[in-house]
Amino acid sequence: MVEYVKGSEIDAWHWCKNCTQYPIYIDQRRSDRPHSNLCNQCKAKEDNKDCTT
Repeated sequence: MVEYVKGSEIDAWHWCKNCTQYPIYIDQRRSDRPHSNLCNQCKAKEDNKDCTT
């Protein structure tokens, strides 16, 4: 199951643990994909099938 996380209120949502911007300290978690504010690097990794979840 994919988990979407944010490090702070202003952070984007991340789900690829190999993203360089993946937060060390997680402030929010959710299991359903958010509709906005998604991390561009995570999206690119997902599109390239290079996302570690």
